[in-house]
Amino acid sequence: MRVALMMAVLGLVAAIPLRAVSNVSGTKPSTAAVAAYGLGQAYQRLFQDVDLSPGTCGIVLERARCNADLQLLHEVRPDDPTDIRVAKWFASGDMALRVDNWNGMYVPETAWTDDPVFAWWYTAGIASVAASLPQGNATAEYVGSIADVLAKHVSAAPDDSAKWIPSGATPFARLAAVQASLERVFPVEPYPQPTFGKGPVSYVQLGIYADTVLQLVDNPTALSRPESRAFAAIVFARLQTLHAKFSDGISSAPLERALNSAIPTDPEAINRIWRQPLSHTLNTKWPDGPRKAFLLGFMISQVAYNAAVLKAVPADTEFRGAIASLPPWRGASKKALAEIAALQAIPYVVKGGKWNAINAAATRAVLDIVAER
Repeated sequence: MRVALMMAVLGLVAAIPLRAVSNVSGTKPSTAAVAAYGLGQAYQRLFQDVDLSPGTCGIVLERARCNADLQLLHEVRPDDPTDIRVAKWFASGDMALRVDNWNGMYVPETAWTDDPVFAWWYTAGIASVAASLPQGNATAEYVGSIADVLAKHVSAAPDDSAKWIPSGATPFARLAAVQASLERVFPVEPYPQPTFGKGPVSYVQLGIYADTVLQLVDNPTALSRPESRAFAAIVFARLQTLHAKFSDGISSAPLERALNSAIPTDPEAINRIWRQPLSHTLNTKWPDGPRKAFLLGFMISQVAYNAAVLKAVPADTEFRGAIASLPPWRGASKKALAEIAALQAIPYVVKGGKWNAINAAATRAVLDIVAER
């Protein structure tokens, strides 16, 4: 984990035109403070996406956030050549276009003097995401330093924020306390936001969302984020409803417990705690229609992620072969059927198909399906 560069942000704030922000009362931040908070969140997510979990922006349902975060930073800081290359990468999520030397955005410590309230809320935005990082020695040092910076500049903070940062606790416990206080001011919104159509399409959509969780498991820092956990909680609740409805003998409880715990990075732990339970989300006790619809959505989502990130040639044949064996769901729109047909018309990679064409076609299919109502 490239923590050294992460540490650089702790004494620094965004390289943007600093704006005057009035002092806030209690936990009611001004409009400009809210903007600073959102900017800090965007920076933290971008740093993670570029340096720590670069596969995140290859996930179809994450790409809009990746692009929005980059655009937000682009609007408030001077142009940087690396932004152009990152924008090209994020447009498709194609790992072949990965940029690993993004310049980020930094200014000197003097920002705390020039506009301390803005600096505090910007750092609080970083804290709101970083507090949930997978735990280890390097990340403990990082999150502890964020808590130290916020405590050092408490005069720029809300009136009651001195109570937000406990002393004597572990680094993660300190920043988790800050995060909990911040979430009372800024409630967590699930991202992506799962929505379901009526009837059979809801099973296809659930397959896409369940596979999106699996892709987040590939990218532990992204899975660790509060909004990712909130998204996964909705997916697991939906699955649990169906486990009960179809009496399939499966429970989402282990995944729900994992969701409320620290996210591991050790491959063995990830497989045991996350991948194995996720691979058993349904079985033949599900009726044929719902089961095949779920699998269809799951496979289309996997084709997109494989084409953008993994680029496993046998998997392309396997996944699209599975799609060919699955019927369309009852009531499927002409648009969705056309998108799936276009995806399947592309030759397998082993027969000359191109990853970028497969990625684009599968992406269109995923987005069209989740938009159906």
